[in-house]
Formats: sequence, structure tokens, C-alpha cells
Amino acid sequence: TKMEGMLTDLTLAADNISGFTSYCVDNEERLGLGKLDFSVQVLTAGHWPTFKSIDVALSPIMQKCTQVFKDYYEQKTSHRKLSWVFSLGNASVKGIFNKKVYDLNVTTLQAVVLLCFNVIGSDDTQGIRSYESIAAMTGLQEEVLKRVLHSLAWGKYRVIKRVDNTDKGGVVKQTDSFQFNETFTCPMRKIRIPMASLEDNQSTKKVEEDRSIAIEAAIVRIMKARKTFQHQQLVAEVLTQLNFFKPDPKVVKRRIEALIDREYLERDSNSPNVYKYLA
Repeated sequence: TKMEGMLTDLTLAADNISGFTSYCVDNEERLGLGKLDFSVQVLTAGHWPTFKSIDVALSPIMQKCTQVFKDYYEQKTSHRKLSWVFSLGNASVKGIFNKKVYDLNVTTLQAVVLLCFNVIGSDDTQGIRSYESIAAMTGLQEEVLKRVLHSLAWGKYRVIKRVDNTDKGGVVKQTDSFQFNETFTCPMRKIRIPMASLEDNQSTKKVEEDRSIAIEAAIVRIMKARKTFQHQQLVAEVLTQLNFFKPDPKVVKRRIEALIDREYLERDSNSPNVYKYLA
């Protein structure tokens, strides 16, 4: 079944991440990744929700990371083809604003755009990047790039800003230019910058159905190993294992209730906030 396939994938993915981490440590000098922390979750396409493939021109260090993993993976298996889904990736980017350092938790696509402001070319004045130059550097399609720029310049945490920001409508135009927002400040040092979904509206229902199965698969896998687990710990572990699509904790709670109804789990009679594995 699809859930069994997901359970197998999650187990293999954990082993794969551990193996790749050891490989990077053992070959640190040869690989030249330095202190960069990079991991890949490999899943079987037929078991998981399908996502639109997004072409993007990765930064040189990102390209190196993907090549290192590709070389590692091809040493292990010759019958599987890697297909990168960059829209599901995430990254931690260090941002320095007015001498204050922030840890920005962003999607891979947001990180690619942010890194455009690290390299200032001859066509830029005071770190200004035109929409056209960002599009050329990232290779992102118009629909995707506009959503990424909107999340960075008009979202809750505005780490870049539009030049000549007289239009308050928040609509990204191809004639716009952007620059690093040196006046950005936030009381928190670790910040997650959200971005609007890139999924097509027509496929949203199917994706949600597949994600529900994925969440249940993760819950079953965790409970099968733990036997008993407290609610908040279980939710946190599910979010960690499925961080490639960041499920809503409320949805995780609903899937736990569904598994209780189907007698995969039960509540502890002495502590309703603790679950026991049954299946």
C-alpha cells in the first residue's frame, strides 16, 4: 500500500541521511564542503504527493552540495534516478543587518534569491538588483520568482526592500529593483520566513490527501518504534520527519485521532495525553 511504501521510505531515508553525514565527515578535506551542513531526503516518487518541477540556477556552493550527494548516491545504487524537488527544500542563511546576526530559516528558492544580494556586479548601484538581473541569476519562472520576492520584501520579515517603494500595493513588477534591507531588525535571532504555496489550485485537494497518508505513515513508524509516546513529543517528531512539506500541527492531531479510530493507536487510560501503539 501507499502507507507501507512511505514507512519504508522514511526508514531508508533516515539511514541514508546518517550514511551521507558519515561520508562527508570521513571525506571532509577531499569534498571541500567545509562546515556546511547539508542533508538530502530521498523518497520514492510513486509513494508521495507529486509536485511541479521547478527549474532553478543554484548558487555554486549549492551546486557542489548536490553533486557531492549525487556522486555518493550513485556509488550506492545504480537502478534509481535522482530527481531534485527544490520547492520542498529548506536552508538556514546567516544574515547580518546593521552588525546584528540573524539565522534566517527559508526555503531553498528563497535562499537562492537572497544569495543574489551577496554578489554585487558592475550593473548594480549600492547593492541594487533589478528584477531582470535576479531572474537571470536564478533562472526562476516569473510566477515563482514573484512569489519568492514578495515573501522577502512584503512579508512579516522584510529582509530585502523594493527601491522606490512608493507603491504600497505589494505587487511585484518586472520593472522593479530590490536591495538588501540594512534597517531590518527583529527581537528574535532565529527567524522563519514563510512563503505562499507554489502548488496549483487544481491539485491542492489531491496533495492534501497524499499528505494525510504521509502524516499517518510517519505517526505509525514513530509509534511502532516508541510503543508509547506523549502527544507533544509525537507531534514534534512528525514535524521533524516531514519537514520537507511542513505539515500543520492541527492536521497532525487530526491524523492521530483518525489512527485511534482505526485502532492503530489508543490513549493511555491513566494519561490521555499519552498514546500507545496497537497494530
